[in-house]
Amino acid sequence: MSEIRIDPITGRHVIFAVERDLRPTDLWNLAKEVNPMSELDYVQKCPFCKGNESATPEEILKVPDSEDWKIRVFPNKFPAIKSMDDENMQSSKPHSIYEKYSGIGTHEVIVESPFHNTNYFTMNLEDFTIFIEAMVLRYKAIISNKDIEYVSFFKNHQKLAGASLFHPHSQLIGLNSVPDFVKYEVEGSKTFFDKTHSCPYCHILELELSKKERLVYENEHFAVICPFAPKYKYETWILPKKHLPYFETEDNIDELAKALYFCFKAMYIELGDFPFNMFLHALPKTMKSGEIYYHYHFEINPRLSGNAGFELGTGIYINSIYPEEAAKKLKEALEKEEK
Repeated sequence: MSEIRIDPITGRHVIFAVERDLRPTDLWNLAKEVNPMSELDYVQKCPFCKGNESATPEEILKVPDSEDWKIRVFPNKFPAIKSMDDENMQSSKPHSIYEKYSGIGTHEVIVESPFHNTNYFTMNLEDFTIFIEAMVLRYKAIISNKDIEYVSFFKNHQKLAGASLFHPHSQLIGLNSVPDFVKYEVEGSKTFFDKTHSCPYCHILELELSKKERLVYENEHFAVICPFAPKYKYETWILPKKHLPYFETEDNIDELAKALYFCFKAMYIELGDFPFNMFLHALPKTMKSGEIYYHYHFEINPRLSGNAGFELGTGIYINSIYPEEAAKKLKEALEKEEK
């Protein structure tokens, strides 16, 4: 019999069907779909490689500010939204059932390494620390703009997760509106708070840190867990132990870098190099009432299988590994590495 779990914040349903991994297939083969890790640290045609800086817009930030940079940030050459100074604004006609508005904001690329063949699975702790420091600087700069309501940080790794270039990079998009997914989380957090007088994420942390059955890693300021009702196999969340609704107020950069480093180290030992999406959810600055019940966090969604018709048609996900088992395997991977 399958088990169905409900996410305590969003109310999303997840079906657990372990036997699904036993299905025969001649179509989906992750090993064939994933491009092997490049053996080259420089590719002449890659616009993000060190030495090819002229192929990108002028950088906004470079760390260090020299030819021997480790991080570069610049405007996306092919932005998803218009720049803030674009005057060609659009809006809906009065009384129209079809609403529209101009998507204005900022869209930046963070090149996470000068080397083509680096990624989160091979980066060392210092690399993660420098990257997080640069990302936080740009996040703070974008969110401080009065016209920006929300900043989305995200990373797509490999083609199956939506990446268009192999070279390690992530992105920041500053929006003049609040994304629906974030609204749903904030609203779900309020519903939970109204019933329990507790932030749901703080409540989850209290449970996971005491029981430890879904805990992968923790340090003084952060915890890495496999959530109770994950959408994806080996899905993990990284949460600050302190109640923080806004990411821009985070100052424990070294500890956050450690959490990311050990999380991806565990995943690499257990799963190898695989496609994933990582993103940050934080409280929008226009939803101040959520300060008492919302908690910023990172989510890592491995794309080890595809979303099919059932998931797309119902919004219900099917997962073939329980988070307790996933957390156990990831934790054991770290323990073996330490010995």
